[in-house]
Amino acid sequence: MSSDKIKDVKLAGEAAADSAREELDAVKAHIERLVTQHIVPALGRASGKAGDLTEQAVANARELADHTRNDLAKRTGSHTSWLSIAISGVVGFVIGRMSR
Repeated sequence: MSSDKIKDVKLAGEAAADSAREELDAVKAHIERLVTQHIVPALGRASGKAGDLTEQAVANARELADHTRNDLAKRTGSHTSWLSIAISGVVGFVIGRMSR
């Protein structure tokens, strides 16, 4: 090969490398724009929605716990009052029998 052809091949290789580098830089800039314009805001919205859903789930759990606690209090409260009346009656009967 002649030196002119070698120089031409070398210049063509350098031009291809420069062109590829410029295309890679353009793709990199395009990806950065896409990330900052679309992905970051979408992640922010998703984070906000997740926070809202978490707060809603906590509120629902509290409401369910309060409802369950009130329901149990109603159920056990009526049994407890009858039980205390029965115990008081037995204790009163025993004390009355002992006092004679």
